[in-house]
Amino acid sequence: MEKSELQKEKIVKVAQGLFSEQGFEATTTREISRDVGISDGSLYYYFPKGKREILDTIVHQGIESRTVVIDDWFTEVKSVPELEKQIINLYERICLIFEDEDSYRSFMITIRERPLLSDSQSDWLIEVLGNVQTKLAKELDTIVGQLKIVKSDFEDATGIIVSIIQKSLYDELVLKNNKVINNEVKQATESEIHLLMQLIGV
Repeated sequence: MEKSELQKEKIVKVAQGLFSEQGFEATTTREISRDVGISDGSLYYYFPKGKREILDTIVHQGIESRTVVIDDWFTEVKSVPELEKQIINLYERICLIFEDEDSYRSFMITIRERPLLSDSQSDWLIEVLGNVQTKLAKELDTIVGQLKIVKSDFEDATGIIVSIIQKSLYDELVLKNNKVINNEVKQATESEIHLLMQLIGV
């Protein structure tokens, strides 16, 4: 990585820490420059639009890194237990994302600064989980003969699965402000998923 790119990454990392601790509006470019060890002029050299451009960079990088981990998680399944295992693996992968400090900070900035962000920036998790729901419906279709539900029920069933995952994430990360989703919460969430899969499988 070139020196200029390293400096930009340092600015982003420092700003990420400040934004997550004290908020975007309360953080000044002078504070960011001071903590990085550069002049205000140098900061604007790397980010001509100032801290707003830095915020957009933090949000974009966070969304990109989290989406890569979640995408392409399904392989073709042949049974309800196989599908349940893949859903639980996905949930555990999502939990692991937020155990990384940078991912957690980026996520919390996205939540706290929502009014400043575009719809695509602030609704990334809803969009990702919507894609998960679509993939789940396709997988259910491949094992429809093993289900107690019919195709017209797929949207409701997959919506419940996604809601279980989403509630776990928001309750722990946003409402309780926990940095890590603990094992007790994971087990409770996975038990809910297991119960639902038992209800829809023959």
